[in-house]
Amino acid sequence: MDITWLGDYSFRINDEIINVIVNPTDKTIDSSLLTDETVIINTDPFYEYETKLSKVESPGEYEINNASIHGVANSVLKDQDRSISTCYRIESRGLSVAVIGMIGSQLDSEALSVLASSHVVLVSPENKNIDAEILVNSIRSIEPRKIIISGFDKSTNKTTKSLDGIIKVLGVKDFEPKGKASFSISSFGDTQEIIILEN
Repeated sequence: MDITWLGDYSFRINDEIINVIVNPTDKTIDSSLLTDETVIINTDPFYEYETKLSKVESPGEYEINNASIHGVANSVLKDQDRSISTCYRIESRGLSVAVIGMIGSQLDSEALSVLASSHVVLVSPENKNIDAEILVNSIRSIEPRKIIISGFDKSTNKTTKSLDGIIKVLGVKDFEPKGKASFSISSFGDTQEIIILEN
């Protein structure tokens, strides 16, 4: 399975049988990445991308184009407005990826019952709804083997301020950003690995 960061809050998760695009926008998506089998998932209501492809935008259980997708809600309260950020567990060929949206609080027991023990957690550090420590605690509560975080700009060779906060809380000292995270069931070691994606 491969995970790439497309820019902003957009990611691609794909293997030989699934092609999932997370939070696409006209700015981040290239039409060459889309096939008839592509599934679009949106973690938050403000992502809008016009397409006739299969789309998942809310909590629930879905089986679409060989991907098993289970979404759970997380409430976000901002300036007296309440909205829902959806976290997803995507499964394909025995591998599971937890996609964390712009959550507004730590994951509750219902969310953890779905997301816990996912092989991989995929997250954008640019969450303004909670601080870095709560976001990291939510990630850790899932107990993944790999944590994949976006936020390294290869054109400037710099991390974003939000990514700096996350890697500080995680205790990451040195890292080499990657254009793509690739893994299989056999590639998981005994220790947790943190991968920073670049774009």
